[in-house]
Amino acid sequence: MADQSIQDITTQVEDELLNIIINNLDTEKMTVEEAQALAKEFLSMLPLEDKQDLLDKLYKFGTGYAEAKSLYLKYAKPIEEEARKKKLALMSEHIKNGQIDHALAVAKGGIKNASA
Repeated sequence: MADQSIQDITTQVEDELLNIIINNLDTEKMTVEEAQALAKEFLSMLPLEDKQDLLDKLYKFGTGYAEAKSLYLKYAKPIEEEARKKKLALMSEHIKNGQIDHALAVAKGGIKNASA
């Protein structure tokens, strides 16, 4: 997921949500009206600003719609891991440059250059 643009990830999430809706309709776990409400709610979240915005919105979406919780669970770990690696790399760079205070600020979340 490291080099994927937010548009690519959005398309993936849309496709996966469509599959969830289709499967739930096929197994009669969801009515057409519920499927429409789910899709409408998802579309109201767009556009997504960045990967963190995606996670925030998917989390909230999953709390309102149990069917969508799996989307958050699928994307949370790799996106958070990517952000963690960026943060560590930025901290390492600051330490190499002798900027310990900057590295500490990144560690505490004070500098947002490490976000996904």
